[in-house]
Amino acid sequence: MSVRRPLSTGHQFMRFVVIGALNSVTHYLVFLLLFRWLGSPLLLASAAGYLCGLVNSYLMNRRWTFRVNHRQYAGEFARFLTVNAVSLVVNLLTLKLAVDTARLIPEVAQVLAIGGALLVNFTGNKWWTFRRNRS
Repeated sequence: MSVRRPLSTGHQFMRFVVIGALNSVTHYLVFLLLFRWLGSPLLLASAAGYLCGLVNSYLMNRRWTFRVNHRQYAGEFARFLTVNAVSLVVNLLTLKLAVDTARLIPEVAQVLAIGGALLVNFTGNKWWTFRRNRS
């Protein structure tokens, strides 16, 4: 079995962004469906959209971005969920502030909120969830 060498942080970030883009499209489409078409509350619609990309994000980032091969899923997935919970809070707070304070329309505010959550998510997953040589 060959051992793949780790990717540079820049390369990892680019892969993370590609996967994040797929998840963000999913997030945004679910948000629009729930908020605009079904009349769900703003934050509930955003949270539901965010959660729709969660499992895909874990599997793709684990394998493709951070190249994790071990089978210790439980603790790793718990860390992944924690990072994503923090990212979700960043997303929701940014969305709420952008709508209420900056008076942006929710559809534009959501784009900004996703960007803020992306930075928190990558950092937490790189340095905590999928960190190599975990004891």
